Parts: sequence; C-alpha cells; structure tokens
Amino acid sequence: MLKSKIDNFLYFLEKKRILITSHDLVDLDGFSSVIAFDFFLHQYFKRIDTYIYFNGISNSTNSFIKVIERKFSDYNIKIFDSAEDIEIDAIIVLDANKLHQITLPDHLKENDKISFFFIDHHYFEESQLENANSHQGIILDHYSSTAEIVYEISQEFNILLTKPIRYLLIAGILTDSGYFRFGNNNSIKNVTELLKEDIIYQDILYMLSNKIDSSEKIAKIKGVQRSELIKQGNWLIGLSHVSSFEASVANILLKIGFDVAIVVSNKDNNYRLSLRAKKQLCLSTGLHLGKILEEISKEYGTEGGGHDGAAGIYLKKDSKDVIDIIIERIKKVFFDYDKKKKIPIII
Repeated sequence: MLKSKIDNFLYFLEKKRILITSHDLVDLDGFSSVIAFDFFLHQYFKRIDTYIYFNGISNSTNSFIKVIERKFSDYNIKIFDSAEDIEIDAIIVLDANKLHQITLPDHLKENDKISFFFIDHHYFEESQLENANSHQGIILDHYSSTAEIVYEISQEFNILLTKPIRYLLIAGILTDSGYFRFGNNNSIKNVTELLKEDIIYQDILYMLSNKIDSSEKIAKIKGVQRSELIKQGNWLIGLSHVSSFEASVANILLKIGFDVAIVVSNKDNNYRLSLRAKKQLCLSTGLHLGKILEEISKEYGTEGGGHDGAAGIYLKKDSKDVIDIIIERIKKVFFDYDKKKKIPIII
C-alpha cells in the first residue's frame, strides 16, 4: 500500500534538490523520521541533493542524539543551521501535516515553484490543505508514529537500514506510542523487526530514561491536587492546571483513575491544553480527541489536533470558555455511546 502511494512521488523527486524537515522543536519521532527518510532517499537514488533542517530540537531529543553519538562515534548527522540560503525544488515535511506547524523562510513557503510533500500520522482533513502545493502526502492516522511509516516505506523498497538509524526509529516509535500504550500490534511488530538480533530492547529503554527533576515532580503533585472531577454517566473526566509539564500531568491523571485528562498550562499569552484518554476507551466509544481539537481549531482560528487518545491545542487567554466547549463535546461522545448501548447512568 505504501509503495503505491510513494511511487509517483519518488519519480517526481528524481534530480531534485530537497529540504527535509519536521515541526518546530522537533521530538524524537519527527527527528528519527527525517533522518531515516533522508537515508532512504540516498539509498533509493544514485544521486540526490538533500538538506536536513530543524527549527529547534527538544531537550529530550537532544539528549538522545548525544547518547547515539557516544555509542556510534563514527556516525555523523549533518544538519543545516539555517534554511535561508538553501536553493531547493521541494520540501518534505515529516510528523506534521500543515505549513503553519513549521517555521521556514518566507521565500520558501511562498514560492509557488516549490512543492511540499507531507508524511504524517496525525488526524487530518483534506479540506484543510493550505495551498495547491500541499496536495501530496501520506497521512495515516491509524499509525502511532511517523517513524513506523518511514520504516515500512523502507521495507517496501527493500532498503536495509543502518544500526544507528534503527536505534533512532525504535526510539521514535516507543516515545510517540507512549511505550505502546497508544500503539497497536503493528507498532510492536515494527519494533521487533527493527531490533533484529543485534539490538537489546533494554538498552534502548536505558538510553531513553531521563531522571525526572524536582520541578516536574512538583508539577505532577500539584496537578493531582488541583484536579477537578467531571462526571458524564459512569465516565470520569479530570481537569487540572499547572504552569508546565502538562503532558506528564495528564498521563498521571489517567494512571490514578480518570478516563480522560485535560490539563491547562499558561504559555505566554496563550493557554496550552494537553488531553489524554485511555486507548481502550477510545476504541470502544469512538472518542477521538484529535478530531475534536481539530474541529475546535478550525472554529476558533488556532492550532490543535493529535490522535484519538493524545492531543493538544493552543487557546488565547480571552477564549477560556472554549475549554468548556471541549469538555461538552467529550461528554457528548460518552452520552451518545451510553445511549446507544443503553448503559444505566449512575448519578
């Protein structure tokens, strides 16, 4: 399936100069996908010019890169510090599906002669394509990570991946799937194949382990203390607010018993919301947090989206009532499910 989707695209790319990038402050999934897809292109074509560029790399990603560089001292990743002076014909964006999610010089974004191609796993509506050059892409939101898509593309074309790239892809899959909490059988299968006989799973877990500092611990404790219980039938929604580490706090709220967690944090002049839901709940009720936030972002002119069980959105501080609207839409999913299943509601 992936081969048929990408065949025409590869034909178009031949002899092109290509910029490969991801969303701003790139995480491990976006980073590993870019590096692996760049490797794929250089294996597939005899000659191709590619340029890797990121507008910021997250701290956790930087930490893992340093570990990889220590482990494989002869492995070098060439990343351009700026995209200002690069002459290109096409831009490939991985782990994002909208132009406003990436920061690029205006002369690249607004150049009608430059084509864009997206490879991503987040929920996406074709009606949201931002310009005619955005019409090419592989958007598969049933995958738990973009790294899985890139790996399967490599498999379709019988491209053998190097050991460092396999390490990167495994790390990308693990972190974006929540160590398989938001993944599926296919995620596990792909990691198993990437491990082969020469990579020890526990070794990667150790490489990914970061000591939690006191500020994150405090945020989690405060997040639990401030949590508000919202009931819809038998379903429990947790709402809390912290100044940082909202995603970590949302995960903690799920662990202590909430079915859905909504955590709000202040980011400059905006609110940043992180939402999490239990995977089995999403599968059984049809709840898709990413779709809800995608719809909200269209209605209120902001950025939001994600997956069924993990999503986020930015809101202006004067639109706090939107949080109530998000909660009501989640409650409606539960109400409709209970009504359909004729489940008795506990008051």
